[in-house]
Order: sequence, then structure tokens, then C-alpha cells
Amino acid sequence: IWTVPILIIIALGVITYKSTHALDPYRPLESDVKPVTIEVVALDWKWVFIYPEQGIATVNKIVFPANTPVNFRITSDSVMNSFFIPGLGGQIYAMAGMTTKLHLIANKNAEMDGISANYSGAGFTGMKFKAIATSEEDFNAWVAEVKASPKQLDNAEYAALEKPSENNPVELYS
Repeated sequence: IWTVPILIIIALGVITYKSTHALDPYRPLESDVKPVTIEVVALDWKWVFIYPEQGIATVNKIVFPANTPVNFRITSDSVMNSFFIPGLGGQIYAMAGMTTKLHLIANKNAEMDGISANYSGAGFTGMKFKAIATSEEDFNAWVAEVKASPKQLDNAEYAALEKPSENNPVELYS
């Protein structure tokens, strides 16, 4: 009498286990192309994106090559937030004192809206950013443009960014 229900539970458990591990956001995407790493920091009420390999940083805008894996390392220097690019992939939480990971790839050139999907106070509605997937050549040209920016993201500049502010414009740091 219990054989059929037990077999159903086991089958559902196996399917759930396989599906969960196949869709794990922490698992890097397989690709022959070297991934781009972007460190994401949620602040009140803006996003800071640091490109460690390129030596640049931005506020409220990310650019990356299409058909190239992007490894996001996400944290918060404020309250918990949720990093989400609906046109690209799922959301994942940004928490202070902890780094989460998300691996995504854009299959075509596109300009997408990114948001915080977690209420975080008065400036929450303005905590938006642009995510742009572009060609490798355009990405390299954009990196060169950002490197030419006179602003640098040093400790003093970061301390100024940490202060709560709403509806922040895009900023570029070499």
C-alpha cells in the first residue's frame, strides 16, 4: 500500500535535486570565452559596479560583451537589497558582510533595465541602473573611455558615495 506513494516521493525528490543543481546561480557558466568579472555593491540608493580586471568602476551603469559570461560578485554596504536585471536573468540578494554570486550571459546586444527588487527605504524607487550588452569591440572602447575619466574611486570618493542619496546619475571612475 505504501510502495506507490514512496516511489512517487523518491521520483519527485530526484527531479527536484537535479533541477535545483542544474539552475544553481553559483555555478559558473560553461563557455570557451573568458568571463568578465563585475563586483556589485549596493549602497543607499545606488549601485556601484567595479571591474577589477579592467581597473574601472561605475555608478548605476554596467556594460559587458554579449556572448561572454559575466561573473557577478554581489554585496551590500548598507541594508539588504536585491540585484535584478529582468531582461537577462534571475535576481539575487545583496547582503552586508556577505558575497553572493550570479553568473549570466547575454545572447545578443541589448540595453536592459536593472533594479533593486527589494524595498530598502525612501530612495528605493530610484535605485535603477542600465545594463548594456554590446560587442567585444564596443566594450573595449567603452573601457578605454571610462579609463580616461578624470574621477577615481578612492577611499574619499567611496565615502562620499556611501552617503544616502536618491536618483543618482551615472558616474564613471578610472
